[in-house]
Amino acid sequence: MLQPVRLLIDTDPGIDDAIAILMALASPDVEIAGLTTVGGNVPLARSTRNALALLQAAGRSDIPVAKGASRPLRGRYTYAPQFHGPGGLSRRLPEPTAEPVTEGAVQFLYDQLTREPGEAVLVALGPLTNVARLLWERPIALEQAKNIVVMGGAVNTPGNITPRAEFNIYNDPAAAEIVLSRRLSVTLVDLAACRQVWISRERALGLRSAHPLGRLTLDLLQGWFRREPSRQRFEFCDPLALAIALEPAIATFVKVDLDVALEENESWGETSETGGPGETTLPKEVDAARFFGLLERLLELEGLPAT
Repeated sequence: MLQPVRLLIDTDPGIDDAIAILMALASPDVEIAGLTTVGGNVPLARSTRNALALLQAAGRSDIPVAKGASRPLRGRYTYAPQFHGPGGLSRRLPEPTAEPVTEGAVQFLYDQLTREPGEAVLVALGPLTNVARLLWERPIALEQAKNIVVMGGAVNTPGNITPRAEFNIYNDPAAAEIVLSRRLSVTLVDLAACRQVWISRERALGLRSAHPLGRLTLDLLQGWFRREPSRQRFEFCDPLALAIALEPAIATFVKVDLDVALEENESWGETSETGGPGETTLPKEVDAARFFGLLERLLELEGLPAT
């Protein structure tokens, strides 16, 4: 049985963000203290709208949403309509009636992390702009987190936006460098880990669920495949980060010291090991059967890979 977890989710929904959020909503052992939004997969206005609409569709408009950064620390975000579609989600959800809270993401995260020190896990599923700004403006706040789980990076594996860079880190490498260079309890779920948990087109289109959140998950996942017939594989990147936040035993880990490339050339946003002792926790081997078992259990999905 999972231990109760209090979550803060920093997100840029995005289909894989949405599935991760639905997993958290479906878990009886999770309290979602709030969502904070950031630009990345889509512009900030759309990511905020998607977060509110997703919570409304799940019957959880009581969960607060705080708006964060519309731009990275340097430059502009590179959005991903080619992957997520122009609206970010493969299903058009009804317009949300709820509004974001009045306080911005940095203040909201500070309030939540310091309210119950050592209790909240921060799961960052988009560019790390909000998290870096929190470190700048309220440097003690992240020390109050129980853990920080970040989906990002391509360590010793090919990137997904350049040959060596992963999308989230590429979108704000300066923020990533700030976060990863501090002596914080950070677990970085990179592409090498994410590529160990994937589903084929045929398998995904055959999935079924009797759970309302499971059906919404399948609407999004199956809709993603149906929008583009050439898509043959979906990697559960953000859902894996969420799963590791809930159940760390899903993976084995090593401690590494990482460097984030900030030179404005072809290496922009690369994450690489320095070879020295480090504080960042990096998954190595993912227990795919355990991950899919968690997904099946939370969302009552039938037909998942039996790995």
